[in-house]
Amino acid sequence: MTTPGASAFSLRPWPIADKKPKNLGEFIARINAERGGFRNVTEAKLREEIAAQQDGRVDAQGADDSSEEEEEEADADKSQNAVAAREEFLKNIEFAHQSAMLSLDFVSLLLSKETPVQAGTTLSTALRDLVGIGTLGASKLKDSNVTETRKQDDLAVATGWRVMGIDNMVDSVVASAEKLEKEIELETKYWADVLDVSESSWAICALPHERHTLGVRFGFAESATEFRNSSIAPLRRNDDGTVRLDLGRVGGGSQRIRVTLKKNGRIVDQSPLQGRILEDAPLRDRVLEARNTIFHQELWYELNREARTLLSSNVYSDASTITWKQDEETDMIFTLEDLGEPDNTHEHLYDVGCSCTAYYLYMQFLLFQGHRQNYHKRTTMTQPQNPRMAMHQPYAILRAVIANAEYFRDCNLMADFLEDLVFMLRRAGISTASCKSIATPLGPTLQGNPARRNAKMELNFINFLAGRLNSVFELTITPEAKIFARGHIILVPYIGMSFHISLTPFPAGSSGNNGTPSGAPAAPAAPEDDKIKPFNPLEHSYPPVDLIRDPYPSAREAIYYVRQAAIRAVVQHLADEATAHLARDDIGWAETVRGPGIMDRDEEHEVRLDIASDGDGRLMLSLDAQWPRDAEKKTTVRRWTWKAHRGDDSGESIVEAVVRAMRGGAGA
Repeated sequence: MTTPGASAFSLRPWPIADKKPKNLGEFIARINAERGGFRNVTEAKLREEIAAQQDGRVDAQGADDSSEEEEEEADADKSQNAVAAREEFLKNIEFAHQSAMLSLDFVSLLLSKETPVQAGTTLSTALRDLVGIGTLGASKLKDSNVTETRKQDDLAVATGWRVMGIDNMVDSVVASAEKLEKEIELETKYWADVLDVSESSWAICALPHERHTLGVRFGFAESATEFRNSSIAPLRRNDDGTVRLDLGRVGGGSQRIRVTLKKNGRIVDQSPLQGRILEDAPLRDRVLEARNTIFHQELWYELNREARTLLSSNVYSDASTITWKQDEETDMIFTLEDLGEPDNTHEHLYDVGCSCTAYYLYMQFLLFQGHRQNYHKRTTMTQPQNPRMAMHQPYAILRAVIANAEYFRDCNLMADFLEDLVFMLRRAGISTASCKSIATPLGPTLQGNPARRNAKMELNFINFLAGRLNSVFELTITPEAKIFARGHIILVPYIGMSFHISLTPFPAGSSGNNGTPSGAPAAPAAPEDDKIKPFNPLEHSYPPVDLIRDPYPSAREAIYYVRQAAIRAVVQHLADEATAHLARDDIGWAETVRGPGIMDRDEEHEVRLDIASDGDGRLMLSLDAQWPRDAEKKTTVRRWTWKAHRGDDSGESIVEAVVRAMRGGAGA
């Protein structure tokens, strides 16, 4: 049932392509198939094949004839096979065509009942003549459930979902806006705290291992490596916008060094502890507290390092305390304690120079001095190549504390002795006795305009205060006999205090910080050219040891010299006074086995003077005299005593007592 006007169908054979290889791969495959690989293809073999073809052309023509017959037979077989294949192919095409036309007639006949005009255009003439139009029909077995009402409902549902999507989108946008506004508020609060810390001169930087995280560096650049690398804390934001300071090694607690003084196991003085900082304190206060904590941790670390080298100074350390035994009854204890409630119960400031609070501040001052020295070495000196030399030695913190304690103790001991000595001599009637303390001026490098001072001058000033403290005393016994004593602190090679004693004033600027080695003062000042100073009788009667080479190693030895020198100065003065009162030239003084004494030429009248301590530890001046009582030369012995708080019971002065003894007991 082909339709008229259809195009004729024709079959064409497949085109025969060129038999030459198209690419290198095909060429290699053909060589492997025909020749068995490139190993069998040689130049000699190819030349033989070419020569054989040229020599056997006749044979080749006979062979060509036989091959042509075979090819003709093969072509006849191929033609028959091609005709059979064409017939089979046309049959399959005809079957497919008839099936398609039958399907078209079926559908057209079915539609001819509903739309006869449209269906008649595709319905075949043979079928129309055979069955007619509209003879085949179809009806619905079940009506569709898609009604107009349902369509409206579906449209309403779709509209509702769309409205809900828009509402959700609006709610999401509003929530995002609120979250963004809250985030802006939290970020503003966070950056306000960070800006406050930055304006307080703290260094804000990125963390070394978290470049996206801000941190604050609160330590000291010249600290030990263990503390310099851990003195940076991240500034992380809390949920409420405040800044959380992750202190790391410093920990969440606050710590301070505490100094405690115990006598016989009882606390008599103690440095105070401030209270713990509040958790909601401003960020700059928390950073400052972290700085103070790591500073005291470093101070405790340095104290422990130094304590291991001071066993000879009675310094002992364990895991939690460092103890310095000042004497059998007194212990000074250093501890590192956590801050809690403020505690200043045992703080006593009656002696500001030697109180625990003063030592507490003094140790911090010394650690700052160590930092400044490290900075000075790092910026002005060549760094050593040897790592062992690069390691800094322990700071002289405990050494300075011990030396200062001994300094104040020995200075007080010397001052109390001189004060009692002067009061005692005045009670005895020597009105010229006096004592005064001479303040040591600052060195020339520490004076001048403060605006022109530099870091080196400040370092010299710190060294002056820490290791070159001096106390100068001037004792006047008589207008001619004067004693000048100066004590200064020693930190190395041993801890202690030495006294230099001179019979002439110390020159200005000889305090040990300029022009002289540490511990070796300058020589006494030379007298002026136009002014002759009075001769000091002690230069011949009892001179001190060499001023530079042999200082007195302690206050007790210096006090012993001053006591003996005072006895001889007073004895010489009393001898002169007795000679003047009695108008005699046979009275003098001399050194004897029992000490200096005043006697006449015949040694019948003798007076001996001594300065000793009474049962209460106060100075007492005693005068022991003896003289002949009668012609039988029986001896009369009498003793006069004077103390700092009272005179002799007889009410006589020491000059009157000497004159009485030289007269043989008669009144002055």
